[in-house]
Amino acid sequence: MKKISILFLLSLTVMLSGCGRDTECRVHGVMPNDSYEGKYIYMIALDKSIRDSVGVDSCMVKDRKFEMTTRKNMMAIIRMDWHFRYGLQDLLVVEEPGDIYVTIDSVSSVKGTVNNDALDSWKRVTEVHNMQYRELMRISRKAAVTGDTATANSVKMRADSIHTVYKNRTRTMAAELSEGPLKDFLSTMFPTHYKRRMPDGTVRECELP
Repeated sequence: MKKISILFLLSLTVMLSGCGRDTECRVHGVMPNDSYEGKYIYMIALDKSIRDSVGVDSCMVKDRKFEMTTRKNMMAIIRMDWHFRYGLQDLLVVEEPGDIYVTIDSVSSVKGTVNNDALDSWKRVTEVHNMQYRELMRISRKAAVTGDTATANSVKMRADSIHTVYKNRTRTMAAELSEGPLKDFLSTMFPTHYKRRMPDGTVRECELP
């Protein structure tokens, strides 16, 4: 009977340990070179700053790697201390149960869980959009300064078209995600509706283009 009780307790301990791991977000990070050895890297809740005591996790870089474990479920940013941040891209991640694999470099990336894979895909789409959109707007403004309004308007229309495609793609990605912090984050980027107060005092929900 005593043996059965001991076996039961051991089994229960293993089960509880496994349940604990199921709720953990385990971050496995890689740095680009040895210059960050011994420096601290932070994972900060999206609505917090590095100075906040709540919503901030940190660890030391060792052998070009870092490891962090949390049990939060939210959007966060991984970044170096500002003294050593030059040349490194801050990285948006989803703190959620599972193993996520992070590379911090001039172009940072994340993968490993469903939402972090989706986030990294959206990040790449966003970077291409921003590069194309900024360049077209630069050309449009330059043409406007020289008085070439036809070119300025034509190029701006192309820029607006690219932005519309990006906006709709973001909305589609948000709609396809399961409920959670990433869905909430992307849904607030380009909301489809807004509330408008009417002259009679009522509030009507109107659709955005």
